[in-house]
Amino acid sequence: MNDSDLLLKNGSIIAIIGGGPGGSFFAHFASRYAKDAGLNVSIKIFDRKSFCQRGPRGCNMCAGVISENLFNNLEKENIHITDLCVQRKIEGYCFQTQDESVALHHPVPGHSSKIVTVFRGNGPLQSVHEGNISFDDYLLNHVKEQGVEIISDMVKDFRLPSRKGEPVKIICGERHSKKEFAADLVVGAFGVNTGMMEKVSNMGFGYKPPKTVRTCQCEIMLSREHIEKTFGNNVFVFALGKRELKFASITPKADYVTVNLVGRKDLTRNNLIDFLDHPTVRNLMPAKWRIPNNFCMCISKIPVTYAKHPFADRIVVLGDASISRTYKSGIESAFNMAKMSAHTAFKNGVSAKSFMNGYFKPAKKLLARDNFYGILMLKINDYISSNRRLANRQVQLVKCDNDKKTASQINEILWNMLTGNVPYKEIFFKAMSLRLISKTLPLNPLCWKRKKRNV
Repeated sequence: MNDSDLLLKNGSIIAIIGGGPGGSFFAHFASRYAKDAGLNVSIKIFDRKSFCQRGPRGCNMCAGVISENLFNNLEKENIHITDLCVQRKIEGYCFQTQDESVALHHPVPGHSSKIVTVFRGNGPLQSVHEGNISFDDYLLNHVKEQGVEIISDMVKDFRLPSRKGEPVKIICGERHSKKEFAADLVVGAFGVNTGMMEKVSNMGFGYKPPKTVRTCQCEIMLSREHIEKTFGNNVFVFALGKRELKFASITPKADYVTVNLVGRKDLTRNNLIDFLDHPTVRNLMPAKWRIPNNFCMCISKIPVTYAKHPFADRIVVLGDASISRTYKSGIESAFNMAKMSAHTAFKNGVSAKSFMNGYFKPAKKLLARDNFYGILMLKINDYISSNRRLANRQVQLVKCDNDKKTASQINEILWNMLTGNVPYKEIFFKAMSLRLISKTLPLNPLCWKRKKRNV
């Protein structure tokens, strides 16, 4: 048997490991491509987690910001996020230093942003809302209506076929109710916060997981009145001179705000407490506010590199456990990779060669190469945000009415960095304008010496 024989056909079974957005998006596109090809296939999503539960049991550990690009793509696919899921419609971002703050707006004048915030699970543990507000559960129900079977079982293991062309063996269920069945395609949409990555890396077909870093986030309950008055429809992003942090934000929702911290190295609860105790952050909280003894928080992993060889005959890995945009737009990356890999499976086949040429090589071109420029931009941002004087200077330039060209340029760069609206490469070359550099960075030795004293 050769690669051309590894095709999906009538009666083929697709097993998707993971019920998060990556798994649901793949199921959505697989259902569509199967229908277009006139194929009757069975699509099964396996995930033991119930996203309709509140607190950690239902949470998928994410800030829950749906980017404008993703929102528009979902609309094109007739996936309309219900009003019940939407916690807040985001109109802008606020860039906050220790001394200054500035509102960032969409670079296109008059453009209405389509960014929304959601909960991945059914809200924090202390939530008192009615109904199911989980974005992930909404996606599962969407594909369920397309005929996809949702199985509340954990996949314990899967085994490569002993001979080329044979199906993959899936083992799921608990010890006394173990089930085994054959799948013509196994889709790994399990993310980086499970033990499945290590199992797959030990299967011998060359998969190596991405490197990860532990982030920290929490949900803080505040009154709707305070959130509306203080945060409004703006995500707050902070440059507080904390060298251990690469990114810090507070995202408003209905009666909660989500605090999201990403560090150069693994973060802990102490980093979160230290951030919440910062005077700039405390000024955004109600008078006499105290850090709660108990609140919904998680320490979760995010990828900082991409996986090696996330495919084999009848196996493809996507989402965070494969390749995604560095520090940004994880759900959007899952959407794009799910579409690309599903298209490959139905148009080109499910061989390793098909996935390499139709999925992984284009994915690397789309994301991995662009991530190189993203890393450069993040290093520039690290330098500026860790320097109190430079961070304040950046804010002052955006607010300056006497130099609207520079203000517009910096606003555009910051907006696109925060929203992920355009590729990092495009942002990088706009940021490398000599005119802009001369305005924003110190160009004499005395200023560079001051950096250490001001951090």
